[in-house]
Amino acid sequence: MKHTPCVACAIVLCVLLAGCGGLQKPSYSTSVNAPTFPQPQAAPAPSPADPPMELPPLPTENSTFVTIAGVPQYRIGPGDVLEILVTRGATQEKLQTAVRPTGVVTVLLAQAKVDGLTTDQAAAAIETELSVFFRRPTVDLQVKEYHSKKVTVFGAVGAQVRASANTIPLTGRVTLMDAVAKAGGFHQNASLDRVRVSRPSAGKTYTVNVFRFIQDGDLSQEFVLDAGDAIFVPEQVKGEERRVFLLGEVRTPGPAPYFPNLTLGQLIAQAGGWTDAARYDHAAVIRSAAGVTEILTVDLRRLLLEGDKRIDQFLKPNDVVFVPRTPIANWNAFIGQIRPTFDLINQPLYTILSIKAIESF
Repeated sequence: MKHTPCVACAIVLCVLLAGCGGLQKPSYSTSVNAPTFPQPQAAPAPSPADPPMELPPLPTENSTFVTIAGVPQYRIGPGDVLEILVTRGATQEKLQTAVRPTGVVTVLLAQAKVDGLTTDQAAAAIETELSVFFRRPTVDLQVKEYHSKKVTVFGAVGAQVRASANTIPLTGRVTLMDAVAKAGGFHQNASLDRVRVSRPSAGKTYTVNVFRFIQDGDLSQEFVLDAGDAIFVPEQVKGEERRVFLLGEVRTPGPAPYFPNLTLGQLIAQAGGWTDAARYDHAAVIRSAAGVTEILTVDLRRLLLEGDKRIDQFLKPNDVVFVPRTPIANWNAFIGQIRPTFDLINQPLYTILSIKAIESF
């Protein structure tokens, strides 16, 4: 099964953003104009994330799929509905049948066990059984309805946080990101670094840092699901409900708690500064509200290295601060590229209202 477009676009964005390094230090001191830029109280310390847990290696097969010639293929199971085309000479018959609890299907005069087989393997098994009754039959088979293998998704997914579960059928190689996307995406108040997956078949619960996968392309945080898995997406704890996002070439990317009078300069400093690959003179604040998106570009060299506090910006909840690796020549094209990632975490992107280079207040 291929990755969804959302996940593919997210990985493209991750490659664009990845990097490491540190904040360059000015050779002279800078000052803050306190009356103009009031200093907020210290930000509330975020609650510690769940302790790191080693995730299972990416499987080439499990009870849901098997990889053949590099292509993941679904394993048929009881309850699945199959569409079968049987050809006997010039005669063709199209049948639709469900797999019995025993894993057996009945096709014309024959019965064949298909539990655990791929569609090609099941077609071959049915051909073998039909050949007892007919001369050189051929069978084409596909899964019409997937019922045998499912996962559940709880918590902060979709437009509203719900206590009831979303049941997602597995249709082959399905990842955690695939399942959440099918459940409506992450809620805007989801805690992306503490997503939990319970696997009753192994008696284990894993904690997945989804933000690391989205932002950094960290494939160690990709998680392939198996039948019976339960996904729980927690909400942010109290004090984290209002947040901003820091993406791109910074040392500590991710969501950060929002507090009154939080400025762009303070957020960059809290993140440990930018990386060696950053184009800090092309940083931007992306702000979406009321159906429009505004982009405010800021030269961080002037702000943080030259101490020009006139161009600092007070941030608003859900602002996205982006420090690119290369200059952005076409913001409309860039917004189109990153939209799937924003949709996944339920941060809206709308038609761009304005693009403004901040020179002073």
